[in-house]
Amino acid sequence: MLQQRLLAGSVMIAALIGVLCLDYYVLHDSQLLHVLFLGGVCMSMLEFWKMCRATGHQTFSVWGTFCGCALVAVHYVCVHQPQANAQAQQFSANLFNGSIALAILGAFILAAKRHQFEASLGALAVTCLGLLYIFFLPSFVLTLRHLSPSGLVGGLGWEEFGHKMVVATIVLAKGCDVWAFLIGKMLGKHKAFPQLSPGKTIEGLAAGLIGSVLTALFLHWAPIGILTHFSIAKTCVIGFCIGFAGIMGDLSESLLKRSAGAKDAGMVIPGFGGAMDVVDSLMVAGPVAYFLIQAML
Repeated sequence: MLQQRLLAGSVMIAALIGVLCLDYYVLHDSQLLHVLFLGGVCMSMLEFWKMCRATGHQTFSVWGTFCGCALVAVHYVCVHQPQANAQAQQFSANLFNGSIALAILGAFILAAKRHQFEASLGALAVTCLGLLYIFFLPSFVLTLRHLSPSGLVGGLGWEEFGHKMVVATIVLAKGCDVWAFLIGKMLGKHKAFPQLSPGKTIEGLAAGLIGSVLTALFLHWAPIGILTHFSIAKTCVIGFCIGFAGIMGDLSESLLKRSAGAKDAGMVIPGFGGAMDVVDSLMVAGPVAYFLIQAML
């Protein structure tokens, strides 16, 4: 199990580094990150619908998956609108919000055509939850990729600053998970959430948060230069909050899996389970990092 985790983890880390480096150094954009995100959304949607059906809910899975993937393309268009142009900003906001509204209203139309009215409430609820949980929450990582040092999306210097913030968010969120897993395996004795997530211990979670803060300080170190825009105190806050958000993301997915009676969301990634099991921490860490970093600026 541990060997599978190490091997699969190494492959995923290498792929992620390749995507981020090609985007930053070659394409000077976020094209490959959006493509990678698109693949993650598609696989996670399929796993999510399966869990929903395991709980007895009907779903509009084809419509939900199509909309989730289409919204990734819409997001790419929106973050490339000139921020200095008020008309372009308004177009971007209208396009993004309108696309989400269309996805939700489309589900209502499908529910009316299905004529299974007693099941409509549950089907609509889980379909909308899928769009919000699988696409909307982690999409803040994509928006963060275009954040500039001034706090504007697409502002001056977004290429370098946004790249650094995405790297920091992923490293801190997943790093907290790694610290918690390793220390919890070695020293963990007291279960933190015995019914929700039996593998998590108080010792492991404490180590994860401490490790996340220490990792943030390492990223602040001048030779690394990823979090040098922030003071030491702000860097510690960023490390703690993103690490904590990563834990909450993991627990949020555990809640869904327990509801469906599943140990893992899927079996596509050896040693980890499904796509949702890999990106769960970013589903909460993404929006927390975006708003926190923007506030810190």
